[in-house]
Amino acid sequence: MTKKIIFGIIAFIIGFGIALYSESFFREIIQDVFKWSTSDKIKFVANNMYIFSDKTYYITLGIVPLILTLENLNKKMTTFLKNGIICLLIFGISLVTISVIDANIKIAECTACDDGIRKLHWNGINYGLIIGASAIISIVPSLIRIIKRTKKASVQQRV
Repeated sequence: MTKKIIFGIIAFIIGFGIALYSESFFREIIQDVFKWSTSDKIKFVANNMYIFSDKTYYITLGIVPLILTLENLNKKMTTFLKNGIICLLIFGISLVTISVIDANIKIAECTACDDGIRKLHWNGINYGLIIGASAIISIVPSLIRIIKRTKKASVQQRV
């Protein structure tokens, strides 16, 4: 039990650290997806300045490695790596998908755009929500496996 707690705390800290250092990277990716998915119909205006994202971003990126670690703690390293790669792929796919949907909604709701180009402030995108939702979606397979394992263990204890 202490092994789970120690590894869980370490995994959360690592995820939180990744969140701190990767924020500008994810912001740029999301901005690029916004431009690409709308055929450059979004133009960013004003200064690209930010201090920190909302707390949701940091907490979800801390929780993902925590759940992934706890789910794979007693499994082989190859299984852990496989589940980690699946988690990263789902994260990337959902990040792009959510960004594409959000960008196209912003274009569709623009009724007074010049030549169909939407001017959007750099902070007009909710980066924390996009990244947080992608992180939560990416950890769903691990959560399902944890729930199944917990239910199976409780059924075996009753018998």
